[in-house]
Amino acid sequence: MFKSEKQKNREQLFETLIKQEQKKLYRVAYSYVKNEQTALDIVQDTVIKAYKSFDRLKNIDFFSTWITRILINTALDHIKKSKDIIPLDVGWLNTQIVEENLTVLVMDIEEVFGKLKANQKTLLLLRFYYGYSIPEIADILEKPEGTVKSQLHRTLQIVKKKLAHGGDVYGEAAR
Repeated sequence: MFKSEKQKNREQLFETLIKQEQKKLYRVAYSYVKNEQTALDIVQDTVIKAYKSFDRLKNIDFFSTWITRILINTALDHIKKSKDIIPLDVGWLNTQIVEENLTVLVMDIEEVFGKLKANQKTLLLLRFYYGYSIPEIADILEKPEGTVKSQLHRTLQIVKKKLAHGGDVYGEAAR
């Protein structure tokens, strides 16, 4: 009924940490589901799960990694339940390619990304969209670094193969 001073301080710390991470959490959730309301629901579920298990976090320095892992697992659970297709938001792509070539490139990337498995999408998003290092990704996904490196390499090989020669030639059958 009455909260101890330590518990109050811990709750204030949690609130402060969440405020620091909230924009990133939303961006990660949105990149998975491409729906504002669903992304907000995933973030809310993540915050609730994190709050309930906050006492188990031993080192506050790892809060960002820890909550990102919870968010990714929550988003993947949601995707498994809803079986939504995840289009790639290529708004981050910044090139000097002419508009029509960019449109074709975007279509190719979206198509290739859409055909990847959820774990492959996760690897690409964490590494290239959010800029996490291999050790950070390994920590987030709770996998050995070697496993992350090999899975990322295989995923990049798949993407490279599918995008080789400019991607699909529209109007022709895909190989």
